Amino acid sequence: MNSSEENTFECSNCSREVKDTDEYCPGCGSLFLDVMCENHVNEIAEGACVICSTAYCKKCGGFYNNVFLCEEHSGYEIYQGMARIFGSSDFLEVEYAKDCLIKENFHPFIYCRKASPISLGGIDYTLYRPSGDYNGHIINELKIMVPVQEVLSAEKLLVELEII
Repeated sequence: MNSSEENTFECSNCSREVKDTDEYCPGCGSLFLDVMCENHVNEIAEGACVICSTAYCKKCGGFYNNVFLCEEHSGYEIYQGMARIFGSSDFLEVEYAKDCLIKENFHPFIYCRKASPISLGGIDYTLYRPSGDYNGHIINELKIMVPVQEVLSAEKLLVELEII
């Protein structure tokens, strides 16, 4: 950790500003103290999962694109501190889910990556599927992203509303 001002520090892994009382970086999951793994009490943890905030050793989790995730949450798409919690090619369905999240004080963001400007017959069909297709998700999917710290609560709300 590098000191950037009184009571805050800069994470040496991701350069995010953190409080001097934080045990780990909420941006990347780097630990600032020696903590034992949640599953293996004799192993020192490698990092804290940015989604569930639980410390795990390298057998139980790891850094994926410079963000520490436990095995359970390692499948999440994460971009710049935001994680995908819902996706659809239906714009109205995505807007409805986003509005529900906003009403409950979450901070959703809609992300869309179009694979090709050429589309045949429908919004989720393209002439080709480029490399990088994520786990079979539709290339032209509209994704709802929320800050990683909100993932579990936001997903719970969407389940309760029967959106997912």
